[in-house]
Amino acid sequence: MFGGAAVFSTARRMWAADAQQQIFDLFSKIASALSDDDPAMFLESLDPAMPRLADFRRNLVALTDVADLSNSLEVVNETGDENARNAEVDWFLEIVGKSASHTVERRREVVKFRLERKGKKWKIVSIEPLQFFAPPKDI
Repeated sequence: MFGGAAVFSTARRMWAADAQQQIFDLFSKIASALSDDDPAMFLESLDPAMPRLADFRRNLVALTDVADLSNSLEVVNETGDENARNAEVDWFLEIVGKSASHTVERRREVVKFRLERKGKKWKIVSIEPLQFFAPPKDI
């Protein structure tokens, strides 16, 4: 009986490590896509049932329409299991206006994400604050 419990515990740790890597990879892809002026990757990672999804989509597309983005992020806390995870991401976002003035805005905040496994993929089911990804008022 003890041997079975040890195997189960080891399997859970391996599953959690795999989930952590998948979450890290997802955030890396999102940041890279935003830097490449392609919000589609970010939008594809969202659960269609996410609250305020339409507002978020509108803001993210508007942000990438008016500005070039540079991202730097670090997952500072991540917890959960193989089906649901919470992640806190220290996100630095540099926003450079595409207009002739090239206005620059820098944002840095710990953004909180809730993710759930949907089939084989992780989907973001909530983001706080959503306004972090809104277009600046001055650009």
